[in-house]
Amino acid sequence: MKETGIVRKLDNLGRLVIPKEIRRCMRIKEGSPIEFGLLPSGEIVLCKYSLVNQISDYSQDFCEILGDIFNCVVLIGDRDKIISCHGLSKKLTIGTKLSNEILDIIDTKVSYKSSVMDNTTLVPLFEEDKNTYLAQLIYPITIQGEKEGVIILCELKENINFGEEHVVALKLISKFLSKQME
Repeated sequence: MKETGIVRKLDNLGRLVIPKEIRRCMRIKEGSPIEFGLLPSGEIVLCKYSLVNQISDYSQDFCEILGDIFNCVVLIGDRDKIISCHGLSKKLTIGTKLSNEILDIIDTKVSYKSSVMDNTTLVPLFEEDKNTYLAQLIYPITIQGEKEGVIILCELKENINFGEEHVVALKLISKFLSKQME
């Protein structure tokens, strides 16, 4: 376990404040669900809970289906990291933290389209993203009114624009995944 050197005391109601530095590093904000665990050694483990990560089997299937139908890269992530992908190396992509630009899009937009053809801003999808994208379509996954994840289509080879049929497909999958987690 990584030592941080920060010590906190429980208050009289058994509450513990997670230090700001750790919350910022783990992207934990007010209202974020936290999962508690107990290791056999007696250590307590706190993890940021991800609803979207619970359906990674479904999400991998959807990535492969969408990738085959639209012939593009498909990524599905929770609010922190990529959990499923098609068209990029799974070994290098799954588990990679989402970029701050993607988190901003999840928080502020219904969907986001960009392409070289439209001369709109293409964003890095995950930290240390070295790919050069020609088109992107980013759609949030909303669960019980909260934006908990994201579905991303992107094109690396052909100069295309994602159209309404792509948006409808992502909306359908987002709603299906949301229903599975309610």
